[in-house]
Amino acid sequence: MQRLTTEFRATRRAQVGFTMVELMAVVMIVGILALIATYSIRKYIASSKTSEATEMIGSIKAAEEAYKDETFTYLNVTNDINTFYPTNSKPGQIKVQWGGTGTGQTGFQQLGVSAAAPVLFVYACTAGAAGTAPPAPGGSAADITVGNWPSATSSVPWYVVKAKADLDGDGRYTVFVGSSFTGDIFAANN
Repeated sequence: MQRLTTEFRATRRAQVGFTMVELMAVVMIVGILALIATYSIRKYIASSKTSEATEMIGSIKAAEEAYKDETFTYLNVTNDINTFYPTNSKPGQIKVQWGGTGTGQTGFQQLGVSAAAPVLFVYACTAGAAGTAPPAPGGSAADITVGNWPSATSSVPWYVVKAKADLDGDGRYTVFVGSSFTGDIFAANN
């Protein structure tokens, strides 16, 4: 009996620890979990950045509708779909305070649109009367395409709101567009 116990202890001592295959399996599993976590965090950060644009476009749309209720027309804030406010040399890379000088400052103040914190995106809002054609959602730069966008003159007053920012610094802009034609907000490159 004493001999079996001694042999069992000697055998057990030799089996303590992990084999190389077991260690490699653990390292692979940890690596896969780290990859999934990194992807999820990047997706979460991108989502948090783009939520600013959808909230601001929603605020601008609501302000335009309130303005139309009072004046029977929409306010042409920036005069062009590719003229943006606030002035930001690197939209998406740095945040700027809403309320500085620039094209559209007076119009956005007249609408009562403001941001509680500095913004990452820049915004354009143009409007027109019945009988005029709305600009393409991408403006002169074809950065967003919407399949059923009106291309002819509109029989009703209209407005188009656009937000853009280069969120990852690659020169490709993330663009959001909203309008009086639809309640949807369209996105490209997000």
